[in-house]
Amino acid sequence: MLNLHQLRIFWAVAHSPSLTRAAKQLGLTQPSISQQLARLESSLGGRLFDRINNQLVLTDAGHFLLRRAESILAEVDETEAGLAEFRLGRRGRIAVGALASLARCLLPQAYREALRELPDLEIDVHELAPAEALEQLYGRNLQIALLSSYSLPGNRVSFSRIELTQDPYALAVPRGLDLAAIRDPERELDSEQQRLLYRCIQFNFGNLHNRRIEEWYRRALPRHTTVATCRTYESALAMVEAGLGVALVPLLTTRLNGRLLFDVELYPAPGLERPIVALVPPQYRRVQPWQCFIAALERAGAALQPPALPSPPPFLRAAADPAPARP
Repeated sequence: MLNLHQLRIFWAVAHSPSLTRAAKQLGLTQPSISQQLARLESSLGGRLFDRINNQLVLTDAGHFLLRRAESILAEVDETEAGLAEFRLGRRGRIAVGALASLARCLLPQAYREALRELPDLEIDVHELAPAEALEQLYGRNLQIALLSSYSLPGNRVSFSRIELTQDPYALAVPRGLDLAAIRDPERELDSEQQRLLYRCIQFNFGNLHNRRIEEWYRRALPRHTTVATCRTYESALAMVEAGLGVALVPLLTTRLNGRLLFDVELYPAPGLERPIVALVPPQYRRVQPWQCFIAALERAGAALQPPALPSPPPFLRAAADPAPARP
């Protein structure tokens, strides 16, 4: 007999690259998940997965059940959320996963606005990397994730995607390295300034992000060398502040309530932005308190103003312009 517990396990495994990752999402052991899947297949009288090279691949029956499972679980979640409204009145609790910079810059304003309509609303904020936030959404431990759309694997996401804002990038350099009027770094900077400019501190954020950033560096600083990789933008900015190199960072990572968090110079990186989105299981968009909080997030994103920066240095502006067509 099919039950909701087995259906949730099946759904998480179908969206996960491995049983290990699914076990982490669900807070279960791998043997427990394997046992539940075996019971589900036995009760349905057929295989849902083929085991190929230590990977689970959905069968035709598995694909059919996955479509039905998404609909069934969404209806159950929406029903439970609606019943919670009656039980708790206007009170509710929302679990949100977000990059640290987005948690700082978007959530306070959105929460403040939501409290005007739902004064007893609680939020549970988890500062997570995008891959972790996505896993927690699939594991049904989060209801909302805030991240860059560039970090999303297009073939695995089955959530509503809500566009919130665009976060421009800037080149962070140590104080004293004045690039404002530089057209040709190799002609206009001395050897020590060149050495510093070409020492790049990169944020390791997955293949798609890394390719975009590396392509930008090839255009703007073709002689650059990666001297350090970091797992947070804050670590990269701290290294820049210490005079160890330069870093390409989203503007929201550099500020808190309008205050510059690190003593660095910032120059715009034309043509490079981080699209910020909220991922939400579609059923939550139709019930409170999520409906109210999502609307507040959209307003907070629309109202977010990036800090004013000087004009891009001429050499960065030239690197962003497309090459002129040949006659």
